[in-house]
Amino acid sequence: MGCFKFDLFIWVLSLLCLGLLCSGFVPADNYLIDCGSLANTTVGNRVFLADNLASKYLSSPKDVVANVSLKSITSFDDSPLYQTARIFPESSKYTFSISHSGRHWIRLYFYPFVFGSYDLSKAKFSISAQNFALLTDFSVQNTTLKEFSVNVTSDSLVITFTPSSNSFAFLNAIEVVSVPDQLITDDVSSGSEKFQGLMNQALETAWRVNMGGPIVSFENDTLWRTWVPDQSFLVNENLAKDFSNIAAVKYDVGLATEDIAPQTVYGTLTEMNSADNPNSNFNVTWEFTVDPGFQYLVRFHFCDVVSKSLNQLYFNVYVDSSNVAPDLDLSTSTINKLAVPYYLDIVTASIVRNKLRISIGPSAVNNAYPNAILNGLEIMKMNNSAGSLSGTNSVSPSNSSSKSNVGVIVGASVGSFIAVALAGVLFVLCRRRKRLADQGHSKTWSPFSMNGTNSHTMGTKVLVGDGSVDLPPHGHPSCVVHMMGDCERKAYAYPASDFYHM
Repeated sequence: MGCFKFDLFIWVLSLLCLGLLCSGFVPADNYLIDCGSLANTTVGNRVFLADNLASKYLSSPKDVVANVSLKSITSFDDSPLYQTARIFPESSKYTFSISHSGRHWIRLYFYPFVFGSYDLSKAKFSISAQNFALLTDFSVQNTTLKEFSVNVTSDSLVITFTPSSNSFAFLNAIEVVSVPDQLITDDVSSGSEKFQGLMNQALETAWRVNMGGPIVSFENDTLWRTWVPDQSFLVNENLAKDFSNIAAVKYDVGLATEDIAPQTVYGTLTEMNSADNPNSNFNVTWEFTVDPGFQYLVRFHFCDVVSKSLNQLYFNVYVDSSNVAPDLDLSTSTINKLAVPYYLDIVTASIVRNKLRISIGPSAVNNAYPNAILNGLEIMKMNNSAGSLSGTNSVSPSNSSSKSNVGVIVGASVGSFIAVALAGVLFVLCRRRKRLADQGHSKTWSPFSMNGTNSHTMGTKVLVGDGSVDLPPHGHPSCVVHMMGDCERKAYAYPASDFYHM
């Protein structure tokens, strides 16, 4: 009888473990709202709450909802979300209680249609969350999904919609969902340097790409992400070829998980089209449109499903002209195992032009056969020092913080006046004492710190990209998820650049 109970216990425990493994990540906070909808909307295995059932989260001076016929919307998986919208003629905000601190997705859905006197394609507005300006003077011409992630450390998250002058704002649907803690860590190794403080920053997903394979829709991703094909980004398609072996992928403890990227991403890849030529020496290059003046977090996804044995594949990885992973050996990175997913994070320097090139090419180490692979890629835009993802604009003040912001502005103005006056007095004194000054004195610098203390440490320097860059200190709002695309979604029509391009 005792053995039977023990066997039964093991059987039940096994079922529970299997259930947990199959269920994937379960977010602690999971707000899904279909704005303007009179009924709940099911998309895949998720249910978006009807607008009237989510009214407790919204604070808006006016109640304006809109709808359009589904026939006017190109059909794709989440098209019901674009059939209705909430219009904000005045500043409005959503407030969500947060039960688990940490990084959260903010996904915003937009589809511009005409409703009465409101032509949503003419709307212009800004959106902020916490201390970050997510969008500034934003307008929408096509079906668009914007994906951000911010680290929420308080017990609530406020997302504010502010219409531009003589305009209005609108929104078709919104998600605020917890992100797994291990998805984006606080530091990123970049060669011999290390960038720290990612958890204090926000990101906007610029591009999320599946190399060598088809589109991976959100139904096939544990975190409801969409991965677009890479063909339209290739600079020279003749230099690349696709390879697929999804069944071979084996996730290993301590390395990439299915939450990092799905098996369908790690099981497909783009590699060099060497044509069995051992003297091949070229790079496979992809080019992406980005916003200049920002840094980017670039995540490379690798899984060696092509090699027949260990230590056969050595290659270089480039961001623009910088070799960010020289002589990369995936066998060593995955602790001597083939077909095990692995990812590499790189922080770029501030981008100077509107194009970012990613390349892979052969390595000369150990006379390796010329080949290089890439399975997936994510490019995430980091906010600037003003906490903005769209230019130099800082967060628009909300009612709760307007007084303190005005205080800062007035204080800065008065402080500037006093500083000028003091500078004049000091100049006169210095002129009078110039001949008596000690020529051997050295100048000291005590920089002003945002947290009220003085420090000579202004940030971390990362030597990646077009050159070295001084990164902002940890207390600064920096780093945002940018899904660079107006994410134009024409029934998942190609080219993929229309899907995530902003």
